[in-house]
Amino acid sequence: METIVDEPQWLRTASWVGCPLAGAALGWFLQSISGWVASLSWVPFKGPFQLVSDMPRPWGMVTGIGVGLALGLFFAAVWAHERLIVKVTPTRITLTTKGRSRAYEARLEAVFFDGKELVLLAADGRELVRQKGDVDRKAVAKAFLDHGYPWQDEPPAVK
Repeated sequence: METIVDEPQWLRTASWVGCPLAGAALGWFLQSISGWVASLSWVPFKGPFQLVSDMPRPWGMVTGIGVGLALGLFFAAVWAHERLIVKVTPTRITLTTKGRSRAYEARLEAVFFDGKELVLLAADGRELVRQKGDVDRKAVAKAFLDHGYPWQDEPPAVK
């Protein structure tokens, strides 16, 4: 039996839909105000705004939306690549992030969160891993407790 803790499916779907849509909306908005921004005397780097505002319609709008959409897709891909997936079994813990999976089978003294970092301490007290990730803390704690690991709600006191 294994327990996998990952972002909820709705959030993964929302990131792949929402980020590109937000990027497209931002691209449309920036293209819409580019002429006004270029007319302001105090704005540095007017060149890109002037270039966008000088583009013939509808190509300026299409370009703004397209660039925003592409940046939104890029952001969603980075988000997916950076997310932490925790897989727990009675004998093994596997952490996956940035396209890499690492498995740990050592006896553990403690498992806890230190800020946003998941920490595994070996039975001899050394730190096996400290992995940053935005995962559901309660779900991670339950996964470790359900499989008999020494979960701690707070980092242990330094010896």
